[in-house]
This record gives sequence, C-alpha cells and structure tokens, in this order.
Amino acid sequence: MSAKRIIFNADDFGYNKDVNKGVIYAHKNGVVRSATVLTEREGFDDAVFLAKENPGLKTGLHIDLDEFLEIQRPQGTILKYKSFPPPKQQITDALNRQLDKFLSAGLNLSHLDSHHHAHLLPEILPAVIEKAKELNVPMRFNAAFYTDMKFAEKMLKMIDDEGIKHTGHFINGWYWQNIDENFETAELMAHPGFNGIWREYEMAKCCDPHLIEYLNAKGIQNISFEEL
Repeated sequence: MSAKRIIFNADDFGYNKDVNKGVIYAHKNGVVRSATVLTEREGFDDAVFLAKENPGLKTGLHIDLDEFLEIQRPQGTILKYKSFPPPKQQITDALNRQLDKFLSAGLNLSHLDSHHHAHLLPEILPAVIEKAKELNVPMRFNAAFYTDMKFAEKMLKMIDDEGIKHTGHFINGWYWQNIDENFETAELMAHPGFNGIWREYEMAKCCDPHLIEYLNAKGIQNISFEEL
C-alpha cells in the first residue's frame, strides 16, 4: 500500500491580522503548507503581503457567500438561504468578483473551497465546479456536509464526472485519532490564529512537535493540493 498523504489546510487567511499571523506561525513552525484566502475581509491585503513573503505556503480561494446565508453561530452551520429561491446570478457574480480579486493580487491559485462549506450547496456547486474545471484546480469535498450519504455521492459524482481533483477524504478539524483514520489522501481543515482560544488551540495542534515526529514515524506525507 502506498504511503498515506495529508494536506493540512488553514482556512480564513485574510480574516484579520491575528488570524493571518497564526496561519503564518503554523506554516513556519508546524505542518500547514496550504491556506485559503478570504478576499473581502479586513485582513486580505495583509494576507497577500504575507503569502508573497512565504512562497512555500500554497494559497487557494476561500469563497465567502455569507451575505446570502443564515449561519448558526458559533457552530458555523448553514441554516438556510436568506431568500429562496437563492439569487444564483448574484452568487455567481460574488464568486467571480472574489476570484478576480484573488488573481489580480498576484496570488497563485492552488484550489477552491469556501467559508462554512457553502460551495457544496447543490444550488451553488455547479458554478464552482465550472470554475475549478476552467482553472484546472482541485476543490474541497466534504461528504459529511450532507445529511444524506446517497445525495453526497450524487454531488461527488458531479465533481468526478468533470475530472476535478479532490482528496477523497476530509477531516473536519482536530480531534482524537483523526490522522489515523482510514484514507490514502486526506485534507485536514484547521483554523490557526492568535487572539482567540479555539484558534490558538488549533494553532498549537498544528505546531505540536509530537505530531511532526508521528508523521515522520508513520511515513505520512505532508503535501499540498498541487501534488494531487
């Protein structure tokens, strides 16, 4: 059996300077080699500067569609659209605007994902698949986003039918034995940052020297989306 491979991706790069500082700390001192950028939050310009200072950190677009959604906080669960049917053209325009801002900043696009996994909503997914295919980049898929596994398989088939790469397994943050799950290639979603207890906890997990030793001992490869 080939060696297990895992992508440690930091979400919310660009949220604010405290989060940005944590992402870079987890990159320089831990396992994070990939981060996804929020283009329309207060820390975007700072994230662009830091990304260019740290070219070993691969950057994707963290599509932010919160303006169209009711979000349950602090869990970050999508409850419903603010209006239904959802304004598909406005959503597509927001996606294009954020992508243009990302690329215009001179960042290299490694993959696509989204804030609160909004890109996996069935009304939104086709537009994101189209962009991923057009740009020839992978995208995040999290089967657990859906309550119906048969429906999840249907959504995954849409991605596979267009030849879009994904990890095949998704680990929703830090919890006991997560990197020991049964997979060949996985993405682990992390939220490192300063000035917030839960973010600092996740940052510490990303930088745990025992984790790095464990990955080496088990022969688990730490990769980026570009290596899929």
